[in-house]
Amino acid sequence: MLFGTVIIVCATVIVSNCIVTIEATNSHQRSVQQDQIPPLQIAPVWLNACKKKDPNLDECIRMTFQNMFPYLAKGIAEIGTSPFEPMHIDRVALTKGQGAVTLSGAFTNLIVHGPSNTTALYTKMDLKKNRFDIGLFIPTIKVESKYDLKGNLLLLPLVGVGDAKLYLKNVTTYVQTKIYFPKYMNETVMVASSMKVDFNLAAMRVNLDNLFNGNKVLGRTVNQFLNQNALEVVDDLKENIGENLSTIFKQIMNDAFSHIPTKLWLQDD
Repeated sequence: MLFGTVIIVCATVIVSNCIVTIEATNSHQRSVQQDQIPPLQIAPVWLNACKKKDPNLDECIRMTFQNMFPYLAKGIAEIGTSPFEPMHIDRVALTKGQGAVTLSGAFTNLIVHGPSNTTALYTKMDLKKNRFDIGLFIPTIKVESKYDLKGNLLLLPLVGVGDAKLYLKNVTTYVQTKIYFPKYMNETVMVASSMKVDFNLAAMRVNLDNLFNGNKVLGRTVNQFLNQNALEVVDDLKENIGENLSTIFKQIMNDAFSHIPTKLWLQDD
């Protein structure tokens, strides 16, 4: 997750084909920036409807998200979302200058496999506090990319430019979201204004080719050290990763739900 999660989600991520931009700052929420895609008027087969007064609302909304994942992975033309399996990311810049782990540089041309297998573990909707929480589980995440990095991993230096391969296992993510309900083309929609993300994972494997200008001995040493101490390295970067993780989650949620009127899935009666 040191590189895997940072690769997938970083504040400087550039995701291709982003269609809708949602902006909100603290308590001063701005309106949705409209594109040319109108909001849905008829509920499609992939959208599960829930009632706000349903005593089992949280479970109903969990199923709403769960049912959407396979369709989101393939892309949903009606709401303008592009496929994200595999997920293509142009560039991720990484900077961490203090602590046991220090890194600077970037990953480019990323191809990410696995997000389409996401399971929604739970959801919790609090409409009075405008808060929405969701737990997500991804059994495996595989990443291939180019990298250009320098820094230190605990006791060892790291310098290299080349190919990166990563494998993450059993990634569980806990997302706390502040939401609001603006108008989009005269329809009320749900928008995430901010997110806080925590996570854990069972294991991570990583291989960085061409470390130290192709020095095989030093490269093998750093890769072995990184894999042996993966969870410790992840823990050192956890706060930074959690902040960056919210970028992709919020983008995916807002791209989708900004085109889905609440009257179709979060109904008053």
